[in-house]
Amino acid sequence: MNARELGVKLVRAATKRVRIAAWRLSARVRTRSLLGDTPVAVSLTSYGHRLSSVFATIESIGAGEARPQRLILWLTPDEIAAGLPRTLRELERRGLEFIACEDYRSHKKYYPYATENEEIALPLVTADDDVLYPRTWLSALYAEHLAHPLHTIGYRGEVIAFDDEGHVLPYQKWRAASSTTPTYRLVLNGIGGIIYPVPVLLEARRHGTAFMEECPRGDDLWLHRSALRAGFAPRQLFDAPVHHPAIPGSQKTSLMSSNIPGGNDEQFARTYRPEDVDAIREDRRSTV
Repeated sequence: MNARELGVKLVRAATKRVRIAAWRLSARVRTRSLLGDTPVAVSLTSYGHRLSSVFATIESIGAGEARPQRLILWLTPDEIAAGLPRTLRELERRGLEFIACEDYRSHKKYYPYATENEEIALPLVTADDDVLYPRTWLSALYAEHLAHPLHTIGYRGEVIAFDDEGHVLPYQKWRAASSTTPTYRLVLNGIGGIIYPVPVLLEARRHGTAFMEECPRGDDLWLHRSALRAGFAPRQLFDAPVHHPAIPGSQKTSLMSSNIPGGNDEQFARTYRPEDVDAIREDRRSTV
């Protein structure tokens, strides 16, 4: 990294910290609703030390040029009973919903929504709790959803790789997607944000909580399988994957440490049936 690149990086880091500090200090006086008229629900979950910083993710979503009709933070009853930070409580009066659910780990961000009511009213956009999303985050996702309603759509993903004999290669050999071509070989990465049409959620709901045994740390894989079985090929929003900036200090704990190396491979083997793998292998649309 040269001096210019280092300077740009330091300026961006400082700007990010100032923005978060301003949100924290003005939490009590901010009045702009987090909600709008974009017909989607945005859903996320959090835990542990991240509960002190997830307000910044939510503020970034609420600052977008498009805002969702619902914005939900799923937490366990114990987390709510223990008392939430003031920064989160202040967001409640601006439209954030706190809803208690069982501890489904990362699956909390979609499964309680999929089972909340018999009829699922809105497509779901999932977000992660350690990211600052840009102003165009939701508007770009929703515009692409309108243009391509029969796909799941996200900002970044990896392409499932096969060896010459047609066997799935280890996760560490998968490559980042570099195309907007929809294909079942693409596993979208939830940290960037993904929009799931209602039929995909219905397919995920159909299998209940089997994910707790088969794929407890791999909501991205589980939802990819749901999209595959529902007939909704994943699609990356742009040719190049987009990496949104992380909230400072939020990376102390991460599913990444348990999923790599080997964790994703074990979960993949338990989650996908031979017919699923056949369908993925046979979809040769290029994503790289």
